[in-house]
Amino acid sequence: MKRPRYGALRWPVAAVLLALPAVLLFSSVRSLREIEETKEVYLRNRAATLAARLEDMNVGELHGNLVETLAAEEPALAGLKIYGSAQEAAGDAHALSLWRGEALFYTMGAVAGGIPVLRAYLPFHCGGNLCIARIDLDREAADYLVENSRRHVWLSLLASAVLVAFTGYFLWSERRSAALERRQLELEHLAHLGRMAAALAHEIRNPLGTIKGFVQLALEKSGESLQPMLNPVLQESARLEKLVNDLLLYGRPSRPRKRPVRWSELAERFRGLAAQRTGGRPRIQISGDVGVFETDPEMLTQVVLNLVLNAIDALGEDPGGLIQVVARRRPGGGVRIAVEDNGPGIAEEIRGRLFEPFTTTKANGTGLGLSITRKLTEALGGRIAIEPASPRGTRVVLDFPQ
Repeated sequence: MKRPRYGALRWPVAAVLLALPAVLLFSSVRSLREIEETKEVYLRNRAATLAARLEDMNVGELHGNLVETLAAEEPALAGLKIYGSAQEAAGDAHALSLWRGEALFYTMGAVAGGIPVLRAYLPFHCGGNLCIARIDLDREAADYLVENSRRHVWLSLLASAVLVAFTGYFLWSERRSAALERRQLELEHLAHLGRMAAALAHEIRNPLGTIKGFVQLALEKSGESLQPMLNPVLQESARLEKLVNDLLLYGRPSRPRKRPVRWSELAERFRGLAAQRTGGRPRIQISGDVGVFETDPEMLTQVVLNLVLNAIDALGEDPGGLIQVVARRRPGGGVRIAVEDNGPGIAEEIRGRLFEPFTTTKANGTGLGLSITRKLTEALGGRIAIEPASPRGTRVVLDFPQ
């Protein structure tokens, strides 16, 4: 399966899609900052205008109700306090600092009467003397200046969020598409490998049968002196015959014939076949009760038996070796069968490749056993996974739908 010709453009497009929301976000944040600065400049100018107005007032007007008088001229005025001497300013550090000549003015954010205000400390002259005015201006009074700009900024932020979401979806779909393409390539490769294996196995099977037959005939007719030379030929022929059978099974399409089966019947079959192969060692425990479920008993028997035989090989001559086959109903429906051993376990770097054809940890293994097991499991509609057991060993989990 070839990748589309435009595939090389995908990542540059993704980079552009990521750059656009980044630029928009940067521009929006900068615009918000400029909007706040515009409000700040406007309120400072209003405070300066009020200070100039105070400068023009006579002493009598300064002793009247200044807030009401000036509020008529400046609706943003939220508070006003006049310091006429250093003693009056002693309780306010900023006013006292201005009185001492340490600064020309102060502006800052504050809260007055539960609302955010711009607080400005400005000096002015009253009756020939220096006075300090603390002016509080409601920040919301300047919102009308930036209302449209703020709306545009929020629209830009929304557009940025949409672009980020779209880019995220695009990247996710690209990764998913790449994974599907890799999986398709793997399936095509495995299918090709299966067809080739089946063809080779058919070509090897007939001459191998002839060799095996003549060696058996020679053993029957020869004396004891030739048996040490002929027995290895017969043993190796049997090993090649198993490999050919595995290749044929791997390359042959799996068509299950499902029917209702009782777990207890399958358990007895597993127990009998395993006992024939092991002679009672290691110990094999088969438990669980899932009642009746639908499957192909021949295929499932081969799957479980393959896993049990793998576990037997892993345990070797360990006198404390134990293999457990446990069947349970899954909470969401279906059947889970776990085959677990207490052997040495499998290294993590190898565990992920065990389902690949011709990958094996055995000295004389073909590397097709687990590939065939997965193929049969998937033909039954199930999934297979290998994981470490606790405290040691390997656990293979088979999940089948209802």
